[in-house]
Parts: sequence; structure tokens; C-alpha cells
Amino acid sequence: MRRVLLCGVAVLMCAAAVAQQPVPNGGFEEWTLVKGSAVFKDYEEPSMGWASGNGVIHVAAGADPVCEKSTDAHSGAFSAKLTTRSIFGQIASGSVFLGRFALNLANPVASAQRGIPFTGSLPRVFRGWMKYEPTASDSASIYAQLTRWDGSSRQLVASAAIIVKERVASWTPFEIAFTGALMEQADTMIVVAASSAAGEFFRGSVGSTLWIDDVVFEYQPSSVNDDAGARTMITASHTLVVPQHVTRVRATSLDGRSAVAQLSSADGRVDVHMWESGLWVVQGFDGQDRPCWNTCTLVVR
Repeated sequence: MRRVLLCGVAVLMCAAAVAQQPVPNGGFEEWTLVKGSAVFKDYEEPSMGWASGNGVIHVAAGADPVCEKSTDAHSGAFSAKLTTRSIFGQIASGSVFLGRFALNLANPVASAQRGIPFTGSLPRVFRGWMKYEPTASDSASIYAQLTRWDGSSRQLVASAAIIVKERVASWTPFEIAFTGALMEQADTMIVVAASSAAGEFFRGSVGSTLWIDDVVFEYQPSSVNDDAGARTMITASHTLVVPQHVTRVRATSLDGRSAVAQLSSADGRVDVHMWESGLWVVQGFDGQDRPCWNTCTLVVR
């Protein structure tokens, strides 16, 4: 590593793999207790960005949670157990999702606010383990999505989904390839599991139960040349010099701030004058838009 001070900008250069964001608490080992009162039951929620429809039981006297911590786990101590129930006379699918739940009795569908911030490269595969005990002809749903805000609406960048239509009596792995615009940048990640696939529309069968555990994103092994220390520098004119085979550069702030995309000029220089202070993962792409180079840059103004 080397530290360079040029024109009031301190830059720390280091070779780095492309940023890869894991699914937080994907093993469902961390849970938070939410206390009830009087006729409203306590419940637990998986921590670190996860939510469920459990919040509704604090307005439904005696109702049981739709998401529970289970000791029947694929690995570790716990898994998430999702059970479809009847609450207020309506079907309430067991569900768990990245995001937050804010009960909206006027518009129940809007209660689940799915998604947490996402930065870095896109995963190639969505994996996990599950068991399923349906009632009647019910089916379960498990899916992941990466999206981005284009300034006026939210766009789907990539997705991976399965519908489970039969009983799965023992822990069984699932593996789903992401499809979509995999070279685009996403700003939000969504992971959802539901014991009744049509539960969002208040359809399903009471008693259907889905267990889920060890949810992960997997990234394609990188063949990137980690030669940044030898071939990259910041010049006094605030430009980043990239190898000749790089035709496009994408830089992403690791702390969740805005991502920027820059085209390299003919001489392989990328203007970084307007980049905010912080740590940036810089990824280069070749003429066929394939990742071919990367570095890590810390800018302190």
C-alpha cells in the first residue's frame, strides 16, 4: 500500500476484489424480542434488516406470529419458520423479508416495505435451504431481486425465484441463477420467503409451513487482474489511470452513498474530481463489457 497526497486530496491505493455484499443474517441466528402486552403476544424477529408480518398480532388479540425462531435448523442453532394463519378472518401468509413492516390497516398490502440498500457487483446465484409442509394445494414462494431507482421509478435489474408446489419433508437446497441486466448497477436488494405464494393477495391455506435457512448470494469467481498497486495512480489533475484494455469504469461507494459511472478517455484517464470523500471500489470493464480489472481507492478531502 502507498499513501499519496496531491492537491489537497489524500489517496490510499490498494488491490481489492470487487465489492460483494452478503445477505445479512442469512443463517437466521440473530433475533430480536418484541414484547406484547395484555392479550397481545410477544414475538421475535430476525435481526439485521429482516422483517415479517408479525407486527399485525399486536392489534389482533391472541393471534400467533406468522414468523418464528425455530430450533429445527439446517445449520447453526436456528432457522426461520413461516406459517400461514387466519388473522381478522383473512389469510395471513407466513413471511420473512429484507425491509421493514409498518402496519397499514387501510391498505394492508402496503404494510410490507421490502428492500435494503445494496452496493457492489451483482450476484450470479441465490442459494439456501428449505423445508415445506403445505396444506390443501398451497405453494410457497422464495425469491431475491436487485433493483435501482432511475429518478422517476424503481427498475428491476435482476431476479431469482422459485415456487415450491410440493411437500419437502427434509432440509433441501435450492439454487437459482439470477437473470436480468447483470451488468447494471443496483441500489436495493430484496429477499422474500412466504409459506403461501399468493399470500400478498390474501390467498393460501391455513397451516402451510415453510422453514428457511442459510440464505446466501454467490458471486462468479473473479479473473480480475489485481494489479492496481503497480498500474494505477491518482495524478495532480485528479484523474485515475486505468490499463489500456479497460474501456468502461464503474465506481461504487462502500458506505451506501451514490454510485458513479465514468467512461475512460482515449488515454485511459478517468476524472475523479467530483467523487465524494470515502472508500470507492473501482471496477473496469473491457470492450465486451466483462469485468477485467479493479482497485480500491480512499479519497479524503
